Amino acid sequence: IRGNTAPGDGVWKTTDAGKTWSRIAFFDVKNHARRIIVHPTNADIVWIGVMGHAFGPNEQRGVFKTTDGGRTWRKVLYRDERTGISDMAADPNDPNVLYAAFWHAYRTPWSMVSGGPGGGIFKSTDGGESWTEITANTGLPKGVLGKIGLTVSGAKSSRVWAIIEAEQGGVYRSDDGGASWAKLNDERKLRQRAWYYSRIVADPKDSNVVYGLNVQWFRSRDGGKTFPQNMPVPHGDNHDLWIAPNDPNRMIEANDGGANVSFNGGRSWTNQAYATAQMYHVTTTNHFPYQVCGAQQDNSTLCGPSRKEGGMTMEDFKEAAGGESGYLAANPARPDIIYGGSYGGLLTRKDMSTGLERNVSPWPDNPMGYSSEDIQYRFQWTFPIMFSPFTPNVLYAAGSQLFKTTTEGESWTIVSPPLARRDPKTMGASGGPITKDQTGVETYGVIFALGLSTVTQGLIWAGTDDGLIWLTRDGGTNWTNVTPKDIGDFTRVSMIDAGHFNAGTAYVAANRYQQNDFSPILYKTTDFGKTWTKIVTGIPADEFTRAIREDPKKAGLLFASTEKGVWVSFDDGARWQSLRRNMPSVPVHDLVIKDNDIVLGTHGRSFWIMDDIAPLRELSTAITEKKAHLYKPSDAYRIDWGGGFRIPGAGYGGETPSGQNPPSGAVVYYQLKDPNTRVTLEFLDAKGNLIKSYVSDTATAPASGAAGTGAGEGMMRGAARAQFASNRVGLNQFNWNLRYPDATRFDGMIFWAGNVTGPLALPGTYTVKITANGEIQTQTFTVKADPRWKVSPEDLVAQFNFLIQVRDRVSEANEAVITARDVKAQVADRLKQAPQLGADGKALAGKVTDVEGEIYQIKNQSSQDPLNYPIKLNNKIAALLGMAGSSPGRPPVQATQVFKELSGKLEVQTKRMEKVYAEDLKAFNEQLKKLGLPEVTPKKKAPKVAADDDSDAAAAGSNTRW
Repeated sequence: IRGNTAPGDGVWKTTDAGKTWSRIAFFDVKNHARRIIVHPTNADIVWIGVMGHAFGPNEQRGVFKTTDGGRTWRKVLYRDERTGISDMAADPNDPNVLYAAFWHAYRTPWSMVSGGPGGGIFKSTDGGESWTEITANTGLPKGVLGKIGLTVSGAKSSRVWAIIEAEQGGVYRSDDGGASWAKLNDERKLRQRAWYYSRIVADPKDSNVVYGLNVQWFRSRDGGKTFPQNMPVPHGDNHDLWIAPNDPNRMIEANDGGANVSFNGGRSWTNQAYATAQMYHVTTTNHFPYQVCGAQQDNSTLCGPSRKEGGMTMEDFKEAAGGESGYLAANPARPDIIYGGSYGGLLTRKDMSTGLERNVSPWPDNPMGYSSEDIQYRFQWTFPIMFSPFTPNVLYAAGSQLFKTTTEGESWTIVSPPLARRDPKTMGASGGPITKDQTGVETYGVIFALGLSTVTQGLIWAGTDDGLIWLTRDGGTNWTNVTPKDIGDFTRVSMIDAGHFNAGTAYVAANRYQQNDFSPILYKTTDFGKTWTKIVTGIPADEFTRAIREDPKKAGLLFASTEKGVWVSFDDGARWQSLRRNMPSVPVHDLVIKDNDIVLGTHGRSFWIMDDIAPLRELSTAITEKKAHLYKPSDAYRIDWGGGFRIPGAGYGGETPSGQNPPSGAVVYYQLKDPNTRVTLEFLDAKGNLIKSYVSDTATAPASGAAGTGAGEGMMRGAARAQFASNRVGLNQFNWNLRYPDATRFDGMIFWAGNVTGPLALPGTYTVKITANGEIQTQTFTVKADPRWKVSPEDLVAQFNFLIQVRDRVSEANEAVITARDVKAQVADRLKQAPQLGADGKALAGKVTDVEGEIYQIKNQSSQDPLNYPIKLNNKIAALLGMAGSSPGRPPVQATQVFKELSGKLEVQTKRMEKVYAEDLKAFNEQLKKLGLPEVTPKKKAPKVAADDDSDAAAAGSNTRW
């Protein structure tokens, strides 16, 4: 039960291997349930050992039993309202034999208590119906007992181990089922920070093998006398271990880095590359695309891209400044310069471009192990670090006082007095009565929240962890206590967000969960803290709050995070509604609004992003009442990764999977009131020319409109991709990837490094038009150039025009193939009716095939056949689309030269084909005419559109990639 502990959500049950779950209503959702034991042969019998509330007294503690699969429960073992179960174990050979350990433990915001009069060990031999206390049995330690871990040998039922926090603590073993005990080991490596660890697990097959979990993970082969073997695991701080009862080599081990599986007795493990990081805070940088940064519990700090070519992986996130618990702050003007904090007042500066890091702690007097009252300048576990919105070289760090540097941390000045109330009862030692624990989590009487005004320079809000809010309007020279009268003593002020539109406005998120009060606490002021209004309507009464932010673009649009998710208010906090959508229920410790995105730092599910909140900024009651509404799209960027990468575009109707890139290009949102509304979406250029259109029907999509060889001239000969506009009731999303229509394709086409993708739209103004319920609505949006590429508009136009030319030549070549195949199919059909024309028909088909084979390599039947059968003209021309479109800029001279040469060669072949049609086909048709048969007509079939590889980008569907 760390200072950052979350109580979970009660007890849940599944009867279909985890597909669906139901909550057991009996159990308090604020309880910590320590152990669940299911009877091995009767699943209706279950015992649960409940620790209880971590932050205060409650009655639902002890051992509970059900015999009807959880419909009803009985409390079969209880001590008192402050003592719960730290561990429980059953005899693997006889589940009626149970052992349970009581633990007197609780937290306050400033302390951790482990050990008290209720501690002890009990045993039952009748399935928990009756219990006998064995705490005073021979050999067990006397005095105050703290946390106790228990385990029973599967190979020898009479052998029981206990690892006990006590003055004379250590590893104890009984060989007579708990009647008597012997102390075997008291090494500190097994009982350091005993309240945090104290877990012991027996091997199910070997009565002499037992495992002890602490900072390291140890194995004993002599029954627990010695633990010489330090077992390698992917991460330290080990808390739990499961061993398969039928196979001791199969294990699952849990530590502060996550969980890992072994199939060879712990010699090697699976990795921990899954998103369960506990982020304390989240911040973003001014890179393009922006980066997301944060500090993760008992792991490194991280910075990584918000989007990346091909999607993001763990390797894209790099270790940043600071340590596991701190804020991170990126220099607004030099985003590669990151400052990061950690416990003990650590603060470092790191240049991410070089990897060089420097310790610039404001007061580098190591406080480890000291009480708050003995530390001159106190810094909490996760202390605020923020840059001035006005002056990029001004950085603030908040401890017991507010520190400021203008020299990148080489020197600091103090710009506030001690702001916390510093009540003596909150400043003493943490831990005890057996073992102190003073890591920085419980360092108290400090500034916990900082809000820097973006409206008025020098206006700073500060909130303390003991319930005070202060304001300075002159950069720290003078401070005023503006604490809301009803906020409550020792309330943690978790976050302050200075108003973006009014200097006197501020929003506060606070909580009292560490005092066993889980109510949400949100305030706002509009008069510099003279008066405050509580704004929590709509948030459940037991869902405490951690963060609040005002949207920087729309006044009154607020976002708040709680212990279970994220919330939105459209009316300046008067009422809240859930914005969790497809997010898991998880503590959200921090959130920021970057550009048009909401970025969350969750404590257990890593980072999450909701892309493009423009519709939330526009939403109103009038809109929700309309049959259909088209929101104004946000500006779109032509993101060019370079190296030939093709931007992921619109997909085929599914939602964007979590963890992948956000939609690229123009994201369009529209609201529909009625089901099954027929929707048509059209994208137009600045001259009103149709670029692409999409419908909600699942039948054939309409053809694309004019694209041309330049800025809208000529006709496009391709077909629209198989993407459809969603028509679900409520908010719909459609992602146009900014691409003009692709070149024509045909079934079975195999290219090697050949591209058929249409070019990106030029920077400029575009229009999206929606037709729904017979009503037409339009919105304009701007396409912007990728700011990382320094390319003139003239060069982009030259590239666009060239790519249109190349694309059209690819279409011309591919349509020649389509037409040739259609002609040959018609000839074959006529020969079935007039076999006497076989020689002439085969000769005609052969001439068509000869020309077709010069345009396309007809021998290719699988993806790597081009390595055996050389590619032909359509593939060679298509390769220029990838080469000249690999990055923004005027096409290289050599590309235009090669294109001219290949175009000439294609023209030779198309003229050959025209001659075959004009002479050979004409003669064949004359013979058909004499026989009264239909002529063979070279007509272009509508080509089928092959699915391409950007379906992961998007889709009509959900409006987020939470």
